[in-house]
Amino acid sequence: MALRKLSDLICTVFMHSPVFRIGGDEFVVILKNNDYDEVDKLVAEFRAKIDEFEHADARELKPWERISAAIGFVRYDPNLDSDVAGTFRRADKQMYACKQQMKGGVAPR
Repeated sequence: MALRKLSDLICTVFMHSPVFRIGGDEFVVILKNNDYDEVDKLVAEFRAKIDEFEHADARELKPWERISAAIGFVRYDPNLDSDVAGTFRRADKQMYACKQQMKGGVAPR
């Protein structure tokens, strides 16, 4: 249920881009068109919606309905990335840094 809810949220926020589940609870969005142009706004919207799920009153959501997400996003940079895998590695590194911040109680922004 949590994966479905997270997938629905990702697809709703990033509605102009393809979304892929690449592993257990990991998703990748390949930003296109308006989503690419508005990425900062969309990431902020996504984080706000995640915060709503994370901090929902226990009467509003069952434990299995609550979701959280660590986000890592980067833009391809020919000075840093020799290929697509390099871009994914940088995004993955950001995502893990975000997870660490979340575990420490520091909200990533």
